[in-house]
Amino acid sequence: MKKHAPRHGWNHAVILGSAVCLLAFGLAVAAEPAPLRGLREVSHQQVELRDGFWGPRLKTQHEVTVPHALNELEKDGHVTNFDKAAGKFDGPLKGHHAFDSDLHKALEGAVLSLQHFEDRPLRQRVDGLLDRILAAQQKDGFLISCYIVTNQAMRWEDLRLEHQMYNAGHFFEMAVAHQQLTGDPKVLKAAKRFADHIDGIFGPGKRHDVDGHQEVELALVKLYRATGERRYLDLAKFFLDERGYVHGKERKLFDPKTAVMPVRPEGQLTPEQRRAHFRATLRVRNGRMQDHKPVVDQHEAVGHAVRAGYMYAAMADIVRFMDAPGYETALDHLWTDVVGRKMYVTGAIGTGQYGDEGFGDPYKLPNGSAYCESCASIAHVLWQHRMNLLKGQAKYADMMELALYNGTLSGIALAGNKFCYENPLASQGKQRSSWIGLSCCPANLARIFPQVGGLTYAVGGRRVYVNLYAAGEASLQLDQGISVKLAQQTDYPWSGQVRLTVTPKEAADFTVALRIPGWALGQPVPSDLYRAGDKKVPAFGLKINGTTTDVRVGADGYVHLRRNWKAGEVVELDLPMPVQRIYAHEKVKDDEGRVALMRGPLVYCVEAADNPGVDFGRVVLPPDAKLSSEHRAALLGGVTVLEGKGHDEKQAPVTLTAIPYYTWMNREKGPMTVWIKQPAKP
Repeated sequence: MKKHAPRHGWNHAVILGSAVCLLAFGLAVAAEPAPLRGLREVSHQQVELRDGFWGPRLKTQHEVTVPHALNELEKDGHVTNFDKAAGKFDGPLKGHHAFDSDLHKALEGAVLSLQHFEDRPLRQRVDGLLDRILAAQQKDGFLISCYIVTNQAMRWEDLRLEHQMYNAGHFFEMAVAHQQLTGDPKVLKAAKRFADHIDGIFGPGKRHDVDGHQEVELALVKLYRATGERRYLDLAKFFLDERGYVHGKERKLFDPKTAVMPVRPEGQLTPEQRRAHFRATLRVRNGRMQDHKPVVDQHEAVGHAVRAGYMYAAMADIVRFMDAPGYETALDHLWTDVVGRKMYVTGAIGTGQYGDEGFGDPYKLPNGSAYCESCASIAHVLWQHRMNLLKGQAKYADMMELALYNGTLSGIALAGNKFCYENPLASQGKQRSSWIGLSCCPANLARIFPQVGGLTYAVGGRRVYVNLYAAGEASLQLDQGISVKLAQQTDYPWSGQVRLTVTPKEAADFTVALRIPGWALGQPVPSDLYRAGDKKVPAFGLKINGTTTDVRVGADGYVHLRRNWKAGEVVELDLPMPVQRIYAHEKVKDDEGRVALMRGPLVYCVEAADNPGVDFGRVVLPPDAKLSSEHRAALLGGVTVLEGKGHDEKQAPVTLTAIPYYTWMNREKGPMTVWIKQPAKP
């Protein structure tokens, strides 16, 4: 029977078991290295989201998404590839060179979810799959199935195209999560062997080269934190520092302004010719992999959006854990470029303008052809989370929230077993797939949501930062031995009312910092890329133990409540949620003369299922049309819908019903749009 894991004491037992097992296997046991700068993240293991918005979704994630992903991956041959590499399977090798990574991501999702749910059958299944993966590991630590089977002599060749480091990185992340769950070091030990193999080949005085698809950099930081071994952190920085230099034999500096996609030869091509053309196009596309100049000199976001997001997140981690001159300045420029010129109103990134699943030109944000890959939104969440940890400013958590609730959640069906690779903001009719052959997005979606609890809080000194409002409980450790439990009661994002119960183990002086979202202050994003039609929003309310408190928002975007907290004290936050019209910057020509709708952190869209017979290309929503909201518990798992009176080109009245963007494509196929026409100016 599946049920929630016991609280807190179970995790202490896991930590003790981890130490014993690590000692038995000769692995270092050390306290996790603390960041040199910024805030400390709160592990999702310390946060249980049971009710409200996230509780049911995490239950669906565990009971539906994770088993479905593992079933599909087994069916497609991801596991038998490892069996073949271990000499235990005579069938064909399946898939592409990044095939291993999808299995690692789904297993990480399973392991993360198992940290919140007791599920012996799933745990046994995961253990069995991991044993089959580890059986393929080579004596020198190498562990990528396709190279073990086909051509080990080429295992580290053509890094730009073949995703070797990407496979390794996702294996490392999964291994760290597995050790945190079980205390059994077998997978972490295998990850160390693989990382040591890589470290023996790449680095200062060794081979200078970089991966085509960044990810290993993030993973190496996690491996450093799990083991305390500095060489993994140094290797992560080496791979970042090496970008933009020409040392590898295959690499050439890439100029995004002059790259030309090769023309496909005419006539019927042989398989060899087709493959040569495909690889030629990949080489151009993958050239836009943030290797065109050193990372410290990259001030504009270009190239593949997923790769960029992972790289920027790793850069933020590096700044937190070691000296990295120039990194923070570059991150500031990149953040300003993305949030100010290259981000959709949903927090999604990537237009595909240059055929590279990546960023386009500034302000060029087409809606129907928007790429907005689910993986890119996940990478964006991870980056903004780390920027918040680095800087301690609410604007980064604002963007994390926007990308999470809109760009990321839209990638998965409410039922948990259908997915989207791309998430456009306008469509004439699109349906989700139960699986996607190129399964990076479904596998990534399987692992991101169990981590939401870890995005909710951060701590720094004697401060606890509340970054997301979500029903659940958390047990936190502040400096000077302060232990505190926080319990949130809220229907957020449907309601802005939050009841936070603060229970320190002993009465103590510390600060609770509450994020006041930008949308609650009339600013949907922290730039002028999108603006609210009405900046005069109702003031938020705040009470402590029933007494109204007048506290201003600090320069960092938080309300800081410092006091001598006693057990059971209650903070009540009331964030009014009026419906807001949102307008894009005048340079975003695709949104000119159009309006989008937001309520709280949610972006809305109109879909044919709620608006039968309405031609969204002709309907107009006047700027003075009254907009109302209503919660409908029976619709789409329970959502708040918006309604307003518009008209068609003949001035015939039309009632428009809008639903949260993340819920579209959960019913019959039909048109959808986020941006609605407004009357032409006289």
